[in-house]
Amino acid sequence: MNVDQTILDLSTLPISDRLRVVHAIWDSLPDDVDLSATPEQQAELDRRLAAHRSDPSTAISHDELMRRVQSRR
Repeated sequence: MNVDQTILDLSTLPISDRLRVVHAIWDSLPDDVDLSATPEQQAELDRRLAAHRSDPSTAISHDELMRRVQSRR
């Protein structure tokens, strides 16, 4: 199996099918897999949280996020 070719093939599927694949893969991970953020990811999360705390007005509500997502469909 060529993973790169599989990813390329999957990218041609409709979004709903790709989401099904994502969910199936996620659900297949063992319960004891380490899902910790890498140091780089943690640094980025910390940076974004600090930016939000310094100016919370830049955030949008969940309702607004969902409205924007729905408007793109």
